Amino acid sequence: MSYLLETIYLLRMTNAFQVSQAIHVAATLGIADLLEDGPRSADELAEGTGTDAPTLYRLLRALASVGVFTEIDGRFGLTPLAEYLRTDAPGSLRAWAMQVGQRYFWTSWGHLLHSVRTGEPAFAELYGTTPWEYRAAHPEEDAVFNAAMTNLSAGVVEAVARRYDFSGYGVLVDVGGGQGALLAAILAANPNLRGILFDQPHIVAAAGALLEQAGVADRCEVVGGSFFDTVPAGLTLTCSRASSTTGMTRRRSRSCASAARRWPIPEDSSWSSSSSGRGTSRTRRSSLT
Repeated sequence: MSYLLETIYLLRMTNAFQVSQAIHVAATLGIADLLEDGPRSADELAEGTGTDAPTLYRLLRALASVGVFTEIDGRFGLTPLAEYLRTDAPGSLRAWAMQVGQRYFWTSWGHLLHSVRTGEPAFAELYGTTPWEYRAAHPEEDAVFNAAMTNLSAGVVEAVARRYDFSGYGVLVDVGGGQGALLAAILAANPNLRGILFDQPHIVAAAGALLEQAGVADRCEVVGGSFFDTVPAGLTLTCSRASSTTGMTRRRSRSCASAARRWPIPEDSSWSSSSSGRGTSRTRRSSLT
């Protein structure tokens, strides 16, 4: 790679936050949904989104320059990339694009230097609380986060439900399971399996509709709590989508280990032993943990 190409490549990486924020704005405004029936002008889109037409035009032209939308004769349309910003598209990433541009998320990454220098979470420095407590106090931002987690899990839900054989087990606990998309798919594929959906109370409070739609509500207990303290006991544990600092991860692992020890786990090739602060536990190997 030549010197010029290397500098251009690094410059694009350095400026990538601008594209990310532009995608966030388009996702939040629902631009891709408005283009589902065909191309529209910036004036039409501005009227539909309550935005300033000239500024929206510049935003869409910028996104067209990186392949997110297409512009023909002043009218903007969907590209294969933009399809994933539609709300109901298979594999939609709209909610995730909305999440990464939320102010609390955005500003936390803007204080990454603080974390590198001190080893402490930037979020607590900025907001004086944890992300979980912050979202619990901000329902609108929490709703976007939960939808984003569901978006991200959609790509693995079908594969996990099809790949893993849960038929020999009685109870599956999804720890940090959000609003239940993964657990619902697994239960639907295994009619004799029962489930426990475990996450913070304000998150699982909205899980009922999804479980009902999947036809598994009668086999799924919804439990609110914190995996940093304790988790329900079950035959299989899935500590899913739970990212945190090292100390928090250790607390979560101890809770999972404690719950796992309360059930007899069959000795077969799909299980492995791991050490925790409270002894040895068996957890099923999974790319989700």
